[in-house]
Amino acid sequence: MAATVISASGATSTVFGCTAETGILIQSFSRNVQREKAEVVDNDGDVVAVSYYKPTASITIEGVINGTTGVLAAAPGVVLSLNSTTSGSGITGGGVYVNSTTRNETAEGFATFSVDATQYPLIS
Repeated sequence: MAATVISASGATSTVFGCTAETGILIQSFSRNVQREKAEVVDNDGDVVAVSYYKPTASITIEGVINGTTGVLAAAPGVVLSLNSTTSGSGITGGGVYVNSTTRNETAEGFATFSVDATQYPLIS
């Protein structure tokens, strides 16, 4: 059942919950956008120029196993198709490639699955 969000007039665009993904009942999704940085210093050691390059986004998805396709079929080195947001903060488009997957099972809990991936905006 969808949650009912009650908010003040200034908070009408708040987001509650996660976007549904195939293969898992998603518990968390994070996307961290970063760029590498090169600095030039003068003879006093002060930074006089900086360049930001090679934009990427690190993506982590965690959830309870609920099928055999979608996120659950992820494998290292393979492109991953997501319903969750993969645009914003200067990176739009490209491909999301899986770095690693982890399956966790316990005696007194639900089996979980997590994916660590990298989004490359110029590779699709």
